[in-house]
Amino acid sequence: MVRELSAAVGVEIGSSRATIAIISANGQVRERFEARTLRGRPARATLEPYLRAIDAAIQRAEGAGYALRGIGVALPGKLDQTYRRPFLIPLLPSLNHFPLCDLLETRYHLPVRLHSDVEAAALGEYAFGAARNRHQALLLTVQAVVGAALISDGQPEPTARDCTGHVCHLPVANTGPRCSCGRRGCISTLVSLEALQRLIQRAARKGESSSLLQRLSNREHFSAQLLAEEAARGDSLALSIYQEVGHWLGIAVAYYLRHFAPEVVVLGNGLLNADELLLGHLRYSLLSQFGAQPAAEEGQRVHALSIVPAHLGRDAALIGSAVPFLAPLPAHRAEGEPSALPSQEAPALASRGGGELVLEELATARRREGRSASRTYRLPPASDDLSWLVTERPQSSGPPSPDDLGPAAPSHPRLNPRRLRGRDH
Repeated sequence: MVRELSAAVGVEIGSSRATIAIISANGQVRERFEARTLRGRPARATLEPYLRAIDAAIQRAEGAGYALRGIGVALPGKLDQTYRRPFLIPLLPSLNHFPLCDLLETRYHLPVRLHSDVEAAALGEYAFGAARNRHQALLLTVQAVVGAALISDGQPEPTARDCTGHVCHLPVANTGPRCSCGRRGCISTLVSLEALQRLIQRAARKGESSSLLQRLSNREHFSAQLLAEEAARGDSLALSIYQEVGHWLGIAVAYYLRHFAPEVVVLGNGLLNADELLLGHLRYSLLSQFGAQPAAEEGQRVHALSIVPAHLGRDAALIGSAVPFLAPLPAHRAEGEPSALPSQEAPALASRGGGELVLEELATARRREGRSASRTYRLPPASDDLSWLVTERPQSSGPPSPDDLGPAAPSHPRLNPRRLRGRDH
C-alpha cells in the first residue's frame, strides 16, 4: 500500500504578485501558482485572486493524492497573533484587522498559520536551509528595508519582538534619518534602498568618477547583480557601499549576539549579494564591537558564530510559511518521495499495492512524459464583478466573513527609487 504523502499549501504575498505552492514534507516546491496583487481595493477584492489560486493548488494536490496538513501565509507587515489576523500591512491596508485565518479555515477546512515574510523565510532556512540543525538562528534581509527574525528551537523568539519583524527598528546609531517609528539611527534607515540611493546621489553631486554612476546614468536599474559586478571590477563607489552596509550589519549582529546568542546568522537575498566581500566587512565590523580583547564568554560567542548566505533563495518565505505543518521525514522517505506531483495514472498504480514499487513506477512514468518538477500556472485576470468573492465552497456551512473589521492603516511612505529600482519580490 502506498504510504501517505504529506504536504501543505504555502502562500507568499508580494508587492506585484503572490506565489501559492504545494510544499512537500521535505520542503520541496512541487507545483506553484501565481496570482496578481490588487492594490487599493477592499479586502474581498484584494483576496479574490489569491483564493482562486489556493483553490487550484488544493484541487491539484487532492487529485494527486497528497494529504494536506494546512495552509501557511507569509505577509509583508506586522501580524496580530492573538486574534490571528494581519495588523499592519502597508502594501494592502484593507487587510489590516481582517480575520484572514478565520476566513481561510472556514473556506478550506484546514488549519492556517500567518507569518511575517521575514519570519517565514527564517523558518524555511531553519528547517531546510542554511540554519538547519541549529538551535538559535538569526535571519537578516536587506530589501527596501531591513527585516530580521530570530528562531529558537523551531519557534520565533518571543522576547525579540522589539528588534525583529518585516521592518527592523533596531537602533544602531545615535544620529541619522528619522525612521517611521519616530527615532533616529534605526538600521532600516541606514541599510535600505533609500539609504543606498543617498550614497549614490552624494557621490554624483561630488562628481566622483565611478563606472557604477555611469551605468545608472545610462538607465540601468540598480540591482544586487549590478553592484556586485562593479565591486568585482574595483569601482570605488560600489566598494564603499559594501563597506557601509557591512559596518551597520556588524553592529546589529553584535547586539543580537549579546542578547540572544544565535549560533548562525543567515543573510537573505536582497539588494546586495551575500558574497565574501559583504561577509568580510560584516565580520570585521562585528569583531570591532567587542574590542581587541573581548570577555571570555563574548569572545567564545563571536568565534563560534557562523555567518552564511541563505540557501533557499527567493523561495525561503514560501517554503517557510508551510513549515509548521511539515513533519520531518525519515531518511528513507526523503529519498523515496516522488520528485513531482503524481499524474493522472496515480490511482490505478496505487491500487496495485507494493509501496516503494508504486513510487518507482510513478517516477518512471513522469520521466517518460518529460514533466518538470515544478510548473507555474498564471491565472487569468480577475473579473471586475467580485460580489461572489469569498463565498464558501459547497461543502462549507460557516457564515461569510465581513469585508473589513477596522480602519485602514496609513500607507507606507512611498520610495522614489527612479532608476535605482530594486526587485520588489
